[in-house]
Amino acid sequence: MTRLTALLCLLALIAIPLDKSSAQSASQSVETAETDADSENATGEEAAIISVEPSPYSIQRVHLLPGQRGPQAGVSRGRYIVNFGTRDGVQPGSIFRVLRQGKLMGLLKATRAWRDTTELTLVRLIEKRDTESPYPLSPGYYLEPQLVLLETIQFEAGEPVIDPDMYERLRYAARFVRSFPQFPLVIEGHTDANGKADENMRLSLRRAKGVRVFLNEVFRIPNEQLHPIGYGETRPIANNATSAGRKKNRRVDIVLMNEHPQMQGDNDRIEDAP
Repeated sequence: MTRLTALLCLLALIAIPLDKSSAQSASQSVETAETDADSENATGEEAAIISVEPSPYSIQRVHLLPGQRGPQAGVSRGRYIVNFGTRDGVQPGSIFRVLRQGKLMGLLKATRAWRDTTELTLVRLIEKRDTESPYPLSPGYYLEPQLVLLETIQFEAGEPVIDPDMYERLRYAARFVRSFPQFPLVIEGHTDANGKADENMRLSLRRAKGVRVFLNEVFRIPNEQLHPIGYGETRPIANNATSAGRKKNRRVDIVLMNEHPQMQGDNDRIEDAP
């Protein structure tokens, strides 16, 4: 009988519901655990975003030409000053991607370059964050390469001409390249139209490979980032009928790109086997 009484009392205690304060305490414990888990996830996501280092190069100033005002003038006439220049090897005509917090906002083209700064104009506006501003892109937005011509090395009788001036220019260009280790540095070899086309194609690749060795051994740019390509005589920039024109065509262009030409479907070249 005593055992039966004790068992009935135990069952009664189990059946008694939690009081309000106990229930709230249990609920709060669950909510706290869930909040802590969400917080940890959010912190992890935030850390992942913060760990992505943006480009060190950004828009410093934006201005309109005198007498030009209004949103449309900002698109067509806006000038953007960024913190790189001829010292870094950036040539007029180079195209840059403009980003804000990892999001692509537009494309800019270099129009004029000074020693430490470059002027760019808008090529394409993808998103304008501040609809009230006359400037489509704002100071602080950072830049990454889209198609950036850094330097051109001229050739005489089969050997690259790397004089002290070119050495210094390549030194600064190498510093610029190191800011974008994930971007391929394409070394484009070109020839004039003298000789057979297939021989010129192979010659252009040999010249490009020679410059790759120089960039790797002298300026320590990783071989994995360097991609020599031979275009032969297929891409002249001057008239091959003149001596001056042929000299301009015997060149190696050093180009920083956002993707390898093979991904762009470019078949008009030969390149070094991996």
